[in-house]
Amino acid sequence: MNRLLQFLFKYRTLLVFIVLEGFCFWIIVKSNSYHSTKYFTSSNRLAASILNLSDNVGGYFSLTEKNKLLAEENARLRQRILLLSDSSDLATLTAPDSLRSLVLDTLDSINFSDGIHARIIDNSVFLRNNYLTINKGAEDGVFPKMGVIGPDGIVGQVKYVSDHYATVVSILHSRSLISAKHAISNGLCTIQWNGESPEEADIAYFPRHIRLNIGDSILTSGYNSIFPEGELVGIVNHVHLDDAATFYEAKIKLATDFYRLKHVYLLRQPDKAEIDSLTIKTMEEDGQI
Repeated sequence: MNRLLQFLFKYRTLLVFIVLEGFCFWIIVKSNSYHSTKYFTSSNRLAASILNLSDNVGGYFSLTEKNKLLAEENARLRQRILLLSDSSDLATLTAPDSLRSLVLDTLDSINFSDGIHARIIDNSVFLRNNYLTINKGAEDGVFPKMGVIGPDGIVGQVKYVSDHYATVVSILHSRSLISAKHAISNGLCTIQWNGESPEEADIAYFPRHIRLNIGDSILTSGYNSIFPEGELVGIVNHVHLDDAATFYEAKIKLATDFYRLKHVYLLRQPDKAEIDSLTIKTMEEDGQI
């Protein structure tokens, strides 16, 4: 208490000056409309700037949660698009009305929230055989051989699954073969990583009678139960055709940037289990497995 009194006594002149200045300022503002308007306009502008800065700071620190919510919403929307696309194809089939109605009603009853969003917690890009680890597992509905898609294109397929995590075979893998098609002509081809740049892959078995140009899009063909049809694989950035060659020598720039990849989606393919069982049975009878 003594120190406070000593401080007030020591700076009494300055404190009296500040009080009088404030009182004079208040009299000027209250008695003069021009100064009053200027004061309140300036104070409102300053308050708005402070509130805007506060909102920006708060928004920045909530970006993680917002990104998570947006990624989950994207997963649900992509699952919905996939299933609605299948239902649209079924609706065009030549079949009794009762059968089509039953199939479409079944699709309508599917829970579209089955699309899974996952975050990558480990990712390799410089090895010959690259893998990713995601933070979703069996308890979240993830299972082996499930296709994994990024915001810009395909990523790979699930290899092993634990309760809360899963490893994914990246398309940057020496044994990863992607069934694909030319977006313009629907000509089929195979995409395989050449083990060099994580940004490029080779186009194999693309027939010479179909015109292939730089800038053309290469999409998933849908001829397996891993990736939906029409997902972007990459853009053609190199084309060469020898006179005696049966197929093009071509490359694509991969749509997925594996250097910056953070979030992925796992979509449940309709009838995947049934398709896989038939494929395995056929290969067993032919002695391929």
